[in-house]
Amino acid sequence: MRKIHFQAVILFLAVLSASCKPEVGIYADYREIPVIYGLLDASADTNYIKITRSFYAASDATQTALNPDSSNYPGRLDVRLTEYRNGEQTREIILDTITIRNKQTGNFYAPAQKLYYTSEPLNSNTVGEKYSYMLSVALPDSTLHVKADIVGGCDFRVKSGAVNFSKESLYINRPFYFYPAINAVYYEMEMSFTFLERRTPSSDSVLRTMHWKVAHHEDYYLASHMNEDAYVFTYRPETFWVVLRKFLGDDTLTDGVLRFIGDYPIELCISACGKNQRRYIYFNDPVNGIAPGDPEFTIIKGAFGVFSSRMAIRTKLRLAGKTVPDLMDNRYYGFRFMGGETSE
Repeated sequence: MRKIHFQAVILFLAVLSASCKPEVGIYADYREIPVIYGLLDASADTNYIKITRSFYAASDATQTALNPDSSNYPGRLDVRLTEYRNGEQTREIILDTITIRNKQTGNFYAPAQKLYYTSEPLNSNTVGEKYSYMLSVALPDSTLHVKADIVGGCDFRVKSGAVNFSKESLYINRPFYFYPAINAVYYEMEMSFTFLERRTPSSDSVLRTMHWKVAHHEDYYLASHMNEDAYVFTYRPETFWVVLRKFLGDDTLTDGVLRFIGDYPIELCISACGKNQRRYIYFNDPVNGIAPGDPEFTIIKGAFGVFSSRMAIRTKLRLAGKTVPDLMDNRYYGFRFMGGETSE
């Protein structure tokens, strides 16, 4: 979510930069452009949409950007979500405004930000029912419409229950299985390893978590490499040990440090994104995009930004094979197992 928002900001700055060229005639040619960012998640309690606008700065644009009135539309816009089930309209949701106060400082105003939101539950896809939502934004001089298909559903879940980082299986691609999300076109997989750490015998234990990216694939690739009815991606066991060594750093040589792991120390997160989000990332990617650095590509007609859907699932996993014994065999790491099964 942060990545898309950051790209929207870069896109916004690019527009401002282009408007400052003398030959453009900024006073005559400038026009206000809506900037919209929203990713619907049917599994979330609340869904948020950010709606702002471009602005003209007669002097220092960086100072103007720090003023909320420069980016926000005054008052509350008429913003609605129209729900469709299998193409038929079923209901309409009117969004309200809320102010969040935890945005980090940056090029634009902070920490308060005005967002549009709804806490009304959005419907998830099922085998026989597919949902989509039309966003309508009534602006002072026009109304914008953009539609997104909901990603995910009850069948989007993990099939495998463990991962194996045993040193005897290093440099071998190991498979992991999950059931796909409806309307997803792209997946990202990340893992985390959580353990308790005690620095000295008299100190309190501290929870520590190590994160690393495992894989990312287009849906069409995973669909062409299925295992029966499940998608499969591979992970490399040696990556776990490389990331762990870097994460622990000099602590691997510290005597007296103890680290405790439980039955399910690994958490896997699989994020699935919809077509609009994937297209926006791809076209605006400064490295891999078709038009690198081109700020003109957008998903929304009449505005800059993206409106799409995403869903993420998280699941706890066991350490299989000889992973736990391998962890405990390295005396510099100081790992201890806190009971339960160590393999599957």
